[in-house]
Amino acid sequence: MIPTYKIEDFPSNKAIENLFKLERFEDLSWPKNLEWPHKHNFYQLIWLTEGAFTHTIDYHDIAVKSDTLLITSPGQIHLLNSPEKVKGYSISFTEQFLLAHHTQESVFELTFLDESLTTPYLCLDENARKELKAIIDPIMEELNRDEKAPMIINVLLFALLNRIQRLMNKAQPIIADSFQVVMHRKFRNLIEQYYKEEPDLAFYADKMSISSNYLNKIVKHVTGKTAGLMVRDRGLIEAKRMLVYCNFSIGEISDQLGFKDFSYFSRQFKKREGFTPAEYRKLMHEKYSNH
Repeated sequence: MIPTYKIEDFPSNKAIENLFKLERFEDLSWPKNLEWPHKHNFYQLIWLTEGAFTHTIDYHDIAVKSDTLLITSPGQIHLLNSPEKVKGYSISFTEQFLLAHHTQESVFELTFLDESLTTPYLCLDENARKELKAIIDPIMEELNRDEKAPMIINVLLFALLNRIQRLMNKAQPIIADSFQVVMHRKFRNLIEQYYKEEPDLAFYADKMSISSNYLNKIVKHVTGKTAGLMVRDRGLIEAKRMLVYCNFSIGEISDQLGFKDFSYFSRQFKKREGFTPAEYRKLMHEKYSNH
């Protein structure tokens, strides 16, 4: 099984309980017997300022160079190759910490936090680097105090995340109002809860008190995808994770993901990936056999 690490597994005196931590990446204290790949139960932003490495996140290899911001969401399986050769910042925080002083709707508007499945990084130009550093520096100053003020750090973190969201929107403009963005985030959260049991779009629309057609219209406007495709994509990601990192048979994986027909699961997987589940498992085991 893939291990899941918590913030407190990475010891630091530059932290707010088990909710927030900001350190120079090169100064991180790694857990004893750290296993790769692994998952987190928190969000992590890594700003690479020097060096390069390969970041493998949910089976996608990303060649990361300096002046890049990496985003990893809770539950994502990831692997860093040669992280000891780089410098930068590591910012870790939980959703609980954000919600301590901000509404759920305002947190939902930080869409980049949960778009890391499709857009897991942002390249930073000189102006962007200055903007982010102007907020990171005061956070580090506060963390260096003997008596740290969680509210000050919380407010600064929220400002930093909104600044990143603005940079993300500039890089990939989304023509949607705040209501649509919030509804889309609620839909994503519901998918995370129910995708194994509920493939029917009407179920999610009913939970959100809107029609299926309206839900699909919102999702299409925000993401360019259909709502049904979002549900299927989440199941596909989990299928790929289980094929690589679990010892379940393909039939057991099909059952756990709510497919009543094993052959239908295989056909759908091959249609999306170009490989049967067995072929994909073999290919990934060969690719990552050295890790």
